[in-house]
Amino acid sequence: MRLKIKDARKAAGLLQKEVADKVGLSQPYFAQIERGERRLTTELQMKIADVLGVKPVDLVDFEAPSSRDEEELLQAFRSLPPERRREWLYTARAAAHPTFKEEE
Repeated sequence: MRLKIKDARKAAGLLQKEVADKVGLSQPYFAQIERGERRLTTELQMKIADVLGVKPVDLVDFEAPSSRDEEELLQAFRSLPPERRREWLYTARAAAHPTFKEEE
């Protein structure tokens, strides 16, 4: 899941501080929500969507991985020995492309 608050805010031509003020938050706290560092409650999602003139569902991409998920995957991959990395890469390629065949 990826939050799309920043995209919606920029499309509305608003600064973080402007949205934060209208929603009743401090700018630093709103920035943390926008970056996915703070939990976005349903109530807050509805308030932000109202300020930005979008539907609450438009603020979230449920199909996209979060940057935190991607970073965790990268850290796990980097911690593996080379032979395990090859196994991970093979598995990832096979999952992403069902017709993938390993070169010999």
